[in-house]
Amino acid sequence: MKVNSNSLIKNWVFSTLRSNVIKNIFSLYIIHFANYLLPLIVVPYLVRVLSPSGFGIVSFAQSLIAYLTIFVDYGFALSATRKISVYRNNKIEVSRIFFNVLAAKGFLGLIGFIVLLLLTSLIPQFKEISTLLIILYGTIVGNILFPIWLFQGLEKMVFISVINLTTKILMVMGIFLFVKSSQDYLLYAIILSVSSMFAGFIGIILALWRFKIDFTMPSLQGIWKELKDGWILFLSMASVSLYTAGNPLILGLLTNNHTIVGYYSAAERIVKAILGLLGPISQAVYPRFSKMAAESKDLALQWGKRMLVLMGGIGFFLSFVIFLSSPLIVRLILGSDYIPSIAVMQILAWLCFLIAVSNVLGIQIMLPFGRDKAFTSIIFGAGVINVILAVLLVPTWYELGMALSVLISELFVTAAMFIYLTLNQLNPLKTIAKEVKQ
Repeated sequence: MKVNSNSLIKNWVFSTLRSNVIKNIFSLYIIHFANYLLPLIVVPYLVRVLSPSGFGIVSFAQSLIAYLTIFVDYGFALSATRKISVYRNNKIEVSRIFFNVLAAKGFLGLIGFIVLLLLTSLIPQFKEISTLLIILYGTIVGNILFPIWLFQGLEKMVFISVINLTTKILMVMGIFLFVKSSQDYLLYAIILSVSSMFAGFIGIILALWRFKIDFTMPSLQGIWKELKDGWILFLSMASVSLYTAGNPLILGLLTNNHTIVGYYSAAERIVKAILGLLGPISQAVYPRFSKMAAESKDLALQWGKRMLVLMGGIGFFLSFVIFLSSPLIVRLILGSDYIPSIAVMQILAWLCFLIAVSNVLGIQIMLPFGRDKAFTSIIFGAGVINVILAVLLVPTWYELGMALSVLISELFVTAAMFIYLTLNQLNPLKTIAKEVKQ
């Protein structure tokens, strides 16, 4: 009997629709709304109250904290999620992974704080905002405590979506109540840190209660294994930060002008919030895609092709809309003080299309098929390209030079992944439907 692979895919998709994947996508959209869109509601208020210079100071500080967050988060967002997904039915193994990862993140968090103290002591640009940086480190404490990787691996995202939404609503209320002038940026930082730590405490308590995780004493061997398993992925995430999270930091160090940082950061924040609309789909299908890739290469690639068309189409639409509406968006959301942000936003708009495509090629295909090293090499190459281009372009073009550096770097990522997958017979667009004999 012959079974067309397309029918198999349709059956798989229909079963997926009835499974936890759709629930998780919905939950992740709530988390996205809480993490990106809800804070975006206060952006028009913040950019006006803090002014371009004040907003630039905060963005500069947050960019350094973002680097340290990536260091503390390591590669656990992917490596721990993948492990939990594989061992989800083994309570003992899940408990062991949980406490070893938590201990590893705590250890990295301590190192990160020591690094922060050294930076604020040695570098003048960090020393003058040392209080702000130390307060914002509370967001990293919240990150350490919040085991989102556990919930993702178990495909149980509903609970933390509620936590995220609740804490972010409280955060927004706090900003409107207490941040009243450009001198209140420290209050803004306190509100961010307190809300993050609160979410972290609730998240870890819920994880222990809901999944009945038994306490397992972390071992040095276990912690080392988690660090080793996440090393390659950490390098890729750190490389990504060279052309994503760290751009306001790079721009600030090269120009020493917080107003320019404010112009760039305001545009970037809006584009990232819109770009994040694609994130929940990718996050929700990653554990399932990892499992499917291990069982059937052909099925995984054919489903990957459909994901590529879907995500690429949505990404291009978002890019086109942002590009055309940037003047209106900037005037409505940011105000007349941020007119230089229009051109920045028009350049960054095309990240939506490029990242939508590279996410499918990298996260949904390369990683599930074990191409971690190639993935990391590509991302690292893009990070180096971004820094080099920034050094060359920013002194002349300022915020526009930074935006161009990011766009070119992301174009390199997408092209390099496409070429690599083609050379290794993993390009989903080259997949030819095959009949499967039963």
